[in-house]
Amino acid sequence: MLQQTLHLLFEFIKTPIGNWTVLGLTLVIILAVLYDRNRQIPGLSVEQIIEDTWFVTRDDNRKLAIFISLEFTNNDGGPARLSTCRLSGYKPKSPPDQLVLEGFDKAVELDFPTYDFFQPDEEFIVNPYTKQKMWVYFESGMITMTGMLRTQLVVKDERNKRKALQVTIPRNMAQVLIYREDAYRQI
Repeated sequence: MLQQTLHLLFEFIKTPIGNWTVLGLTLVIILAVLYDRNRQIPGLSVEQIIEDTWFVTRDDNRKLAIFISLEFTNNDGGPARLSTCRLSGYKPKSPPDQLVLEGFDKAVELDFPTYDFFQPDEEFIVNPYTKQKMWVYFESGMITMTGMLRTQLVVKDERNKRKALQVTIPRNMAQVLIYREDAYRQI
């Protein structure tokens, strides 16, 4: 069956219509690659900082508080002026003054990352030939009990060029421990 299908495919490619079909598909693929390269921010690479990326379920408003930390490397001669950062369509927010997780008999205050914060509606500049770290705060109305989120983060500059990154966001370990302690108390 497979051998017969391959034989028919090779016979089709030998015909003039088959040649034009192969040429057309090749051109479409080349144009798609060139278009994607043209949309990318030149010289900028983005990596997720796993240690400072986490989410928690907030007790005060029943939303997810998501902290994503990124490291930018600008190998271009000009500065990269980042204007937008979106996480699956969510816009960045200003973080609360403090974030406290409350358990049965204790409260844990979470520390925010110590490097630069991406202010909503402001530009973040990555200087030429440097590495810079940044963190972003998002809120999501989705409530989940999973321990890990996987989604896409898109960073755009003022020319609307973009850099996309698949991020993995684990639940904060302090909240996991609080949930475990509460579950043991209910047994």
